Amino acid sequence: MDKHSIYHSPIRSVFDKFSRAKDASLVYGEPIELDRKQVLPVAKVNYYVGGGGGYSDMGEEESTAQGEGGGGYFSIKPVGVFEITPEKVKFKPIINMYFVLTILSVVTLGLGFLFKSSRKFK
Repeated sequence: MDKHSIYHSPIRSVFDKFSRAKDASLVYGEPIELDRKQVLPVAKVNYYVGGGGGYSDMGEEESTAQGEGGGGYFSIKPVGVFEITPEKVKFKPIINMYFVLTILSVVTLGLGFLFKSSRKFK
């Protein structure tokens, strides 16, 4: 490797991509035309990336050393859509049915225990 060459880590391209892409295109999808309205999908985006790199140039006759590592987590969850008509813009959230069923189950169990314990004291 030439002593004057500059080391560029491949991990750098991942960081560059996400640092440039921190805009609305990560959260808002492409509008979908439907009759006289547009539907714009909306998502919640979370990502975490990390990495490292290295380079060593010991001398003219010695071999160079380099090392890299990286990892990340990406999560994209739909949250709703914007419905755009000539008259108005309306947000329609996506309801997570698992969350709704969990809340209903907890409330039902809680009411059941309260009803059962109140009957013991009579």
